[in-house]
Amino acid sequence: LVVNVSHLMRFVDEQKEQGNSAYREGRHSDALAAWQSALDAIGQAEGRPIAVADMQTVLLARSVLHSNRGQALMSLQFWRRAIKDLTEAVEVNPSNAKALWRRYRCHRELKAWADAEADLETLLKPALQKVAGPLLADAGLRPDKLAETREELQRLQCEADRKAAESFDDRAEEAAHKGIEELRERFEEVTRRTGLHGNKELSAELTDMLTRPEGVTVEHVANVYQIDEDDAQVIMEWIKKACMMNDALHTR
Repeated sequence: LVVNVSHLMRFVDEQKEQGNSAYREGRHSDALAAWQSALDAIGQAEGRPIAVADMQTVLLARSVLHSNRGQALMSLQFWRRAIKDLTEAVEVNPSNAKALWRRYRCHRELKAWADAEADLETLLKPALQKVAGPLLADAGLRPDKLAETREELQRLQCEADRKAAESFDDRAEEAAHKGIEELRERFEEVTRRTGLHGNKELSAELTDMLTRPEGVTVEHVANVYQIDEDDAQVIMEWIKKACMMNDALHTR
């Protein structure tokens, strides 16, 4: 049975207006529910025959409803949920400039810089400007303003990347320091338990062994000092680390 689009759109428009009124009054949950009710009605018509001339009307309404839901979710700061609805709006109608701008703002809030810039790039495309340019201009989003916003976004991304790099270095240094401390503590525990603590020759002997061209095995160290191989491994790891730190200090 062919969808009665006139009947469908009367219900959709009624729910859309109810949602708009609720949103203006700050009743975001009621607005979301009304718009979803309209979307559900459109969904029930999917897969059924529909006149080609009416298809565009239904698709545009669906895109607007998803975009409106995105705006309400943004007001509630549900950025990821908003992106989901706004993406639906753009997929149904790629020329929905409002949905694209709103999705850009969500991506920016989430610091998803690449996605935010991609939305701006889409808004600047000649094809979209031809269709939605006047609407964007009325909202103060002329091409020069969008380009300026893109440059600002790129600066924010560079600053975020710089801070992330600094933070990573700090975290890496902290982790390395913690690792060295833990290894030193294990070395101290092993040398005390095996009676090697205070052996002034231990470090020099092991350093000589480690720097031999043929190297030295854990088994050999364990045999020389009559200790378990696991303990020998700990001692060798600490001596290696101590040698590396000493070399680093003398090469600065």
